[in-house]
Formats: sequence, C-alpha cells, structure tokens
Amino acid sequence: MRSPAPPRPAGTLLDAVPAPLARRALALPVALAGSVLHVRSRTGDDTDPALDELRVHAGAADVVAEPDPDVARHLLAAYAQHLLPRLGDDPVALLDAVLDLAAGVDASDVHLEATATGMRVRQRVDGLLHPVTTVPATTVPALVARTKVRAGLDVAERRLPQDGRLTHPLPDGTLDVRVATMPVRDGERVTLRLLPAGPTTVRLDRLGLAAADVVALTDACDTADGLLVVCGPTGSGKTTTLHALLGRLVDGPRNVVTLEDPIERVVAGASQTQVAPDRGLDFAAGLRHLLRHDPDVLLVGEVRDAATARLAVEAAQTGHLVLTSLHALDAPAALVRLHELGVPAALLADTVRLVVAQRLLPVPCPDCAGPGADCAACAGTGTRGRGAVAELLAPDAALRRRLRDGRGPAAHHAALSAAVGRRLRTAALTRAAAGRARASDARRVTPEPGV
Repeated sequence: MRSPAPPRPAGTLLDAVPAPLARRALALPVALAGSVLHVRSRTGDDTDPALDELRVHAGAADVVAEPDPDVARHLLAAYAQHLLPRLGDDPVALLDAVLDLAAGVDASDVHLEATATGMRVRQRVDGLLHPVTTVPATTVPALVARTKVRAGLDVAERRLPQDGRLTHPLPDGTLDVRVATMPVRDGERVTLRLLPAGPTTVRLDRLGLAAADVVALTDACDTADGLLVVCGPTGSGKTTTLHALLGRLVDGPRNVVTLEDPIERVVAGASQTQVAPDRGLDFAAGLRHLLRHDPDVLLVGEVRDAATARLAVEAAQTGHLVLTSLHALDAPAALVRLHELGVPAALLADTVRLVVAQRLLPVPCPDCAGPGADCAACAGTGTRGRGAVAELLAPDAALRRRLRDGRGPAAHHAALSAAVGRRLRTAALTRAAAGRARASDARRVTPEPGV
C-alpha cells in the first residue's frame, strides 16, 4: 500500500525551498507554521542534518519531520506540478519536469502529441490518459530534439520512426524510459514508456488477484510441462503477471529462460533474451535456439504468428513448462486464437494447463471524492493504482475429449465458457460491490459476458 499523501504544499514554500535541495535531502516541505517548518522524510528523523538547510532556506527556526516511505514520489509530483506552468520555453527543464511528474504519480506512459498549434502532453495513470501541459509551437522542436538526444536517436531524422532508451535520475534511484518517435501530420509524436530500472520482484499475491486465482496459477507453475497462457488487450498487465510467475520459478531448481520484446522488467535468476527481428532473431527463431540450452521453463513474451504458436505448443508437449501471452478477448477466445494460428485442437487438448484472461481495474482513491478533486494523494485522477481481475480456464478431462473431436475450439464455445466459472465481468463487479472498484470501471474494462 502507498503511504498517505502529504498535504499539497503552498507554492511560496516550494519557491523558498528549491527542488534540488529537497531532492538531496529527500524531504518534502509541506507547511510553515509560525517559525516551524513541517516536512515529510523517509525516516521522520528531526535531527537529520540534511533538514537544516531546508529550514534555513524557508526562514524557519525549527523543523519537524514526519515519516513518509513514499516521500521521493511525493516530492517529485509536488515540485513538478508547481514548476511546469513556470518553465516557459526551456526544453531541458520541461522534459525533466514531465518525467519527474510521471514518476511521481506512477504513470506508465507519457504522450508528447504534435498538434497544429504545438504539442499536448498527457500521461497514462491507472489505465487512463490525463492532461499534463501544452507546449507552444516555438518550443516543440527543441523539446523533441532534447528527448532524441537523451535517447540516443538521430535528431535530424524526422521522416521515419525511431526507438531508443534513456535513463532519468530520481532522488532515490533512476528511471528507465523507452522512447518511440513517429512522424505524424503535424510533426512528430513521442511516446515514453516508463520501466522499472534494475531487477525487481513482483509477487503474485500482490497483483490484486482473487486468492483462488493465485492458488490456481501457483499450481499450474508447479507442473513439469504444459502451456500456461495469459491473455488480454495491450495494457492489461499480462507481462507483470508472467514476471510474477517467473519470480516464483527462478527460486527453484529449474533452468528459466525467456524470449521477450522488449525486456521490460529484469528478473534476477532468469536468462532473458531480447528478440531482434532486424537481425533474424524473431520469436520463432529465438525459441528454436533456446530449446538447445536445456531449459525447464520458457517464457515466450507473446505469441504473434503461426510459427511461434506451433513451436511453443510443441515445446510444452516435450517436457517444458511454457509461459506466454496472447491478445485475446477472454479465456475461451485464447484457445480459438491458438487454433486459428495453426495449432491442432488435439495438441491444445494435450498441452494447455491453464488460460488466464485478465484486466486491470482502477482502485478508487481513499482520500478524495473522485476525478478532478484537488487531491495530492492521486494528483486529481481519483484512483490510486490498479488491481488485476481474471477469469481462468483449466481444461478438465471432459473438455479435453471435446477438443480432440476434430471440430476445433470455436465449435465448443459454450463448453469452454462454462468451464471458466466466474467470468471477468462478474469478478470485476464483485470487487466493485465490495467497495474496491467503481462499477463504471468494472463495466468499462471487461467484456460483456458471453461475448
């Protein structure tokens, strides 16, 4: 759980205590009451010498600190929101503030979108895009050039898409950012994907899934072979769930290898490979090579084509546990999609251990009334993080016999749907009824039952 957000500090106080000083001290000034400066710091230690400099700048006689384990995130958001309207045409400071704010509010992406009059900046928080600022046309070329330079891209190339990466310093570490540019009618757009820097641990029981779903996933991972598929649209948390499963598997005696595009999260203990289609290393070719390295567990980041689908299923049939993701509406549709990619239904019957269809459901902010509120905890978005909801399909003996009849999974849609049990929409609405989601979000992010 995130710590409660501090009160939103007054702009005059943020002017009195410069952002670089607050970053060095890892402390956020929140109020100046009389001659006492109130701050949030990681430890809440009033005697920390780093706080003296803040006190002097604020003109206070004393300083009182309260503990805040999320102080780095809170100070990033507070200072960025304060500074953004004041940066004028400084592209260096503007890009830094945009990235600081994104890190401070746990955004997943930042969109720099060219328009006829300049550029609008939006960030995706808990699945939805929120406006950040607008950039005048006179500043746009310098901002795009600054982003390209930091990402190691060709500044002069404006007619072709480019991809790169940059790192951004934070008060308590660094932020890894994937950068993609694309020519559009009004110039170029730039999309920034924020990634965790360095090895991270994702726990399966912290994703928001129901306890029964966690048990089913754990049991599926304990099998020696077979195929485990996580499906859903882009942004539904498939990679995070797969990496949480890897986190359990790397601690055991098995050889764990992955093939990903891109490697978004470093998993300590796994041998991770980035596909490179321009060099002939696509998913299918990479999978063939990885099978020569005596793997016990293979993660294939995504099944995109017939060759990859067939190789992944064949690997699952020959003594390997294969984890993969797939774009499919729900769990029954995942089997239909694999069949459409050329995997025989009988082979699916033999290999599929579990299909998980999931979505990410925004969690209402406990500190405010909803979107647009002047809330420092959620930066006015009305939500504080997202939790996964899922439907699971684990074929039993009867369903496997059906799949072997030669007609294909599409002919058995009713049986596949019945085997799921609790559908995605039901799982989401159940969470909303418990007060841990909004019913409107539950309906927005999940498909209609039976579709």
